[in-house]
Amino acid sequence: MTERLLHRRALLTGALGLALAPALTPTLARAAATTTTITVGDRELALSVFRPAKPKGVIVFSHGAGGSPEAYATLLETWSQAGFLVVAPLHVDSQKHPRKAQYNLRSAFPLRIADVGAAGGWAGSVAPDLPLAYAGHSYGALTSQMRGGALEAMIPARDPKAKAALCFSSPGTIQGLMGPTAFQTLNTPTLMLTGEQDVLPGLAPNWRDHLRAVEESPAGGKYAWIGKSVDHGLAHNPQHPAFAEASALSVTFLKAHLLGDAKAKAALEAKTSTDTASFWRR
Repeated sequence: MTERLLHRRALLTGALGLALAPALTPTLARAAATTTTITVGDRELALSVFRPAKPKGVIVFSHGAGGSPEAYATLLETWSQAGFLVVAPLHVDSQKHPRKAQYNLRSAFPLRIADVGAAGGWAGSVAPDLPLAYAGHSYGALTSQMRGGALEAMIPARDPKAKAALCFSSPGTIQGLMGPTAFQTLNTPTLMLTGEQDVLPGLAPNWRDHLRAVEESPAGGKYAWIGKSVDHGLAHNPQHPAFAEASALSVTFLKAHLLGDAKAKAALEAKTSTDTASFWRR
């Protein structure tokens, strides 16, 4: 990443404001994970690694604002048990980060982009032949979309190796950052999981705002799952009645678009709405 690009990204962080809602929640489940520390610029970056015995693909996961990988332990372990190597960086805006006081959500933005890039690079060094997807929740969903090509005209953060973007909710529409063409370059297969109660004051007053990434991006391989009683915190709330359906769909999507699994592709194409959630594709 060049100094010029970092400077440009730093300028754009002013558009983020301080309204991004923290995604903290008590950890409801603990999963087996190891921690690896790598160096990114002048910083140390902790990576939580969920490693199956025989990984078939890699998922880089970016947590929500103020959150941490361990808050999503059940979700990340579900992916690991399905055969995915999951790599989750601890961003500087996390309440658990030792240098959290030195950053706010605006100044964390370019560092988040650097974090997921470094996590993807580390995963590529330990599993060089495995296909790669980016996933995230809320603020982290924005990063996964960008790795898939969103906002490319403003911030060129696309990873050409990215085969899928998996988003639990989104930060909504950030004025000054997400203009009318923000998602026109998101041509990576994308699944958005949101809900009819997924409202963020100041960012997503209407839950439909979370659908922009799949409604406004090029058609083909775009999916939306909309839980009827789901709010912004589903990804870290395994006790929610809709969690099992959402997490199972996420595995099907990853197997279909990351691994090219024919049965998963067929299941995804046959998927319809349920009593729990609406589902559509384009």
